[in-house]
Amino acid sequence: MNTGDRIRVAVVEDDEVLREAMEEVVGSDPALELWGAYASGEAITKAVQDQAPQVIIMDLNLPGMNGIDCTRQAKVRWPEAQVLVCTVQDDDDSLFNALCAGATGYLLKDATPARVAEAVKIMAAGGSPMNAAIARRVLASFSAPRQAAPAIGKLSDRERQILEQLARGLRYKEIADTLHLSIDTVRTHIRNLYDKLQVSSRTDALNKVYPR
Repeated sequence: MNTGDRIRVAVVEDDEVLREAMEEVVGSDPALELWGAYASGEAITKAVQDQAPQVIIMDLNLPGMNGIDCTRQAKVRWPEAQVLVCTVQDDDDSLFNALCAGATGYLLKDATPARVAEAVKIMAAGGSPMNAAIARRVLASFSAPRQAAPAIGKLSDRERQILEQLARGLRYKEIADTLHLSIDTVRTHIRNLYDKLQVSSRTDALNKVYPR
């Protein structure tokens, strides 16, 4: 397999033993290429390389900038990069906030190396890998009735539709495909709804309109 065909993977993990284990997982798989390994969110956000990472394996419990904030910043810098959370934190708030920040996969650290490598490939192909228990909780969280706050009255019908898709964890391209819009139109609507709600992220918008 040519180097250009391999999936560029970054690792963000402060535990040195786990970080090295992740590096070994990536380095030993011919379909993957290690883009970089970092002990903090600040380190990866300052990284400079010619190409963007395609998948970022992200711990949540990081020193300094936490993994959720790092996910949010990474998605701003590399919008097409997919974030795979790999963490010991399995509480609902961590799960919900990570997905709202832009993560598209969520594994717990008891996942085997083979499972992590498989999840990276699934994400690169457009999937959202999660174990069965996590997936059930995601569906329950997003399908449960939530009382909308008065802030939703500021949004147009189209902006509300897009916010609902954001709440489902969809990426911009997936929203565009679902609503039969161009991705630029989706981005414009999202900027407008953020302005109306006076927020700067998916998490803040959802928490403002659908307080938990």
